[in-house]
Amino acid sequence: MIINPEIIKELCSEAGETRKEKAQNYVRQKKVNITKAIYDDINNFEIRSEVKGNGDIYDVHIKVENKEIEDVSCDCPDYYEHYGTCKHILATAIEFSQNDNYIKIFSDRAEDTQNNEGILKKYKKQQEKYRNFKQLIHTFYPMHEEENNNLQQKMLPHTVKLEPKLIYNTYLKTLKLEIKIGDKQLYKLRKFPEFYDRMRNKEYYSYGTKLEFTHEEDYFRKDSLPLLNFVLKYAEIIKYTNEATNSYTYYGSGIEDNYITISNSGMDELFNVLEGKQVTFQKEGVENKILFSNKTPDIKFNIEKENENEYRIIPNIDIYEYEVIEGKENIYFLMENVLYKCNQNFKDTTLKLLQVFRNNFTNSIVFPKKELSHLFSIVFPKVKDRIETNNLSQEEIEKYVPKDLYVKLYLDYDDRNYITADLRFVYGEEEFNPLLEPEIELARDLAKEDEVLEIFKKTGFLLELEKARLILVSDYTIYNFLSIDIENYMKKFEVLATDNFKQKEIKQPKMTNIGVKIENNLLNIDLGDLDFDPSELKEIMQKYHLKKKYHRLKDGSFITLEENETIEFIDSLSKGMGITYEELEKGELKLPIYRSLYLDRILESIKKTKISKNEEYKSLINKIEDKNFNEEIVLPQNLNAELRNYQKVGYEWLKVIDNYNFGGILADDMGLGKTIQLLSVVLNYVQNEKSPKPTIVVCPSSLTLNWENETKKFTPELTTIVIRGNSNERKKQIKSIPKYNIAITSYDLLKRDIDIYKELRI
Repeated sequence: MIINPEIIKELCSEAGETRKEKAQNYVRQKKVNITKAIYDDINNFEIRSEVKGNGDIYDVHIKVENKEIEDVSCDCPDYYEHYGTCKHILATAIEFSQNDNYIKIFSDRAEDTQNNEGILKKYKKQQEKYRNFKQLIHTFYPMHEEENNNLQQKMLPHTVKLEPKLIYNTYLKTLKLEIKIGDKQLYKLRKFPEFYDRMRNKEYYSYGTKLEFTHEEDYFRKDSLPLLNFVLKYAEIIKYTNEATNSYTYYGSGIEDNYITISNSGMDELFNVLEGKQVTFQKEGVENKILFSNKTPDIKFNIEKENENEYRIIPNIDIYEYEVIEGKENIYFLMENVLYKCNQNFKDTTLKLLQVFRNNFTNSIVFPKKELSHLFSIVFPKVKDRIETNNLSQEEIEKYVPKDLYVKLYLDYDDRNYITADLRFVYGEEEFNPLLEPEIELARDLAKEDEVLEIFKKTGFLLELEKARLILVSDYTIYNFLSIDIENYMKKFEVLATDNFKQKEIKQPKMTNIGVKIENNLLNIDLGDLDFDPSELKEIMQKYHLKKKYHRLKDGSFITLEENETIEFIDSLSKGMGITYEELEKGELKLPIYRSLYLDRILESIKKTKISKNEEYKSLINKIEDKNFNEEIVLPQNLNAELRNYQKVGYEWLKVIDNYNFGGILADDMGLGKTIQLLSVVLNYVQNEKSPKPTIVVCPSSLTLNWENETKKFTPELTTIVIRGNSNERKKQIKSIPKYNIAITSYDLLKRDIDIYKELRI
């Protein structure tokens, strides 16, 4: 046998039973022709062959070094789809191993190798006998010493390298990556998931006699680390995808694991890893070294005069000698063994023009002289940096190459409050309305003109054919144009606007000033001047509550409703005080004085409005807001208690809100003296009023007597009555309330006796 049986076995395993049967049929039918054989021994040889398929002849290549299959290839569709052993490759190996002519020629070398292998098998059998004992020793042998010895004997740090090989299928337009690993001798990575596991587990593994090491990053050359990380990322994907597939399908059919199929995003990553390096690239069975370059290819299109009536355009490259590989962010242009990284603009311009040549199977496009204007007005603007005009006369260039396009835009409103846009295109001294399709003889940049018109279309402009101008008709598009798009127009074009247009720009609704005063015990609010008609206020606020961005006033102008302090203030004023929009439209409000505190809170949100407050209003707010102890506070006479500082402040605060007829709540923890503060206020009231009215205290029934005792203790000057007993007794007591300063009742009794109180108007 002139081929190691293990190699045949491995090829059969990769091919599968179906391909194996077809390969054996090819051999029996003598469809395999060995065209070249370089042979050292059963573990080192190279074979090339031609195999007759169904109407086609396929070229096959097999290379084996040191018992490892270094390379196999075939130009059949099956190989390009799977990049694995096809029936033609397996048939070639079987034919070579069984062909009597080659057996006679190479049998001597094969026997030497087989004899050596026989000795090796005998040695391995002997080693097998003592495997259990070696395992026992290995279990207790210090791990770090064993590893150190292995590393010293087998591999030094930073010496292992990864060598990529790219295989491109021109038919399917797919790219696959194979990897070899090693130092002086390289071994092909057969199973990427297994390599991933070795790296993850830091496994010590032998690829062959010249490569065995612990799989850690430290043992790889630094220039191989980016590629290592790339390989590990995609090896992990293959591993877990296949594990999941095999778990959920009966037969299991996952991703091929002896190579990495490069996706669009994977191509972008791979280029970053290999940029500036030369890499083995296989295309249609032929290998070359290609350079990964970040430059743009120097592609030009020359315009030449064919004769008096015709011109032609010619690229400076062979349109059949390039390949395009798609990435996610970029495209990659392969030409003359250089892979160029190109952006989207290259794809949309230069490549698009090249594809016209390729799709028409020509390296030259001929056109009549009269079409020069179309070439320069439509094609030239897109690829002007790529087109060479050296072969044209100066007269032809001036006549056909367009000048830069300049755009003028005149904005106004018509009587329907639509925005009108009169458009002018300018080339040098020539100016015209493009909507009228003028008959002028000049080179025009039609591609640029289309881009300009597309901008108007996206904004929402419509064609008013009768007046040959563009218009915006809906409030939504007009508002968006005024608030957003017009800035972009002003950057790109010369924009001229009438006074009528300027007056209807978007406004921020605003009150110029607000006046607040207390007069005749009422709170008067003057809302001043709004910069819009108050009669539209209700509709404006309705749109504000619907979360609309804007409102169009009757005069055609817009006001913005987003993040506007005036609108927010009006909303708070209406909701918080129960004021109707009809009242707000009048501009002047009269409210109860107790609304002063709420008003002052919402006035704080108005930063850009002048606010005028009279002295009485300011005094009221200051007194209520002042929480500091005032040493000048005068307590009522005959108060049988010494108030603490915070109690004096509470007493003063209660007097202020009582003086302005406010309602108030004295909130504090139990036991801090709320009762004494309230009794002090009542005592002060009785002492300073000529005809004081009685004060009623409503509390839990369990505290009614406590209130009576507290009153007698701290304010003995005040007379009290506690309402209690049966209904007749309570009715008599209630009738006598005007004789007392304080009447005390419970919540429950007040509910029962409320009609008596109403009847007596107490």
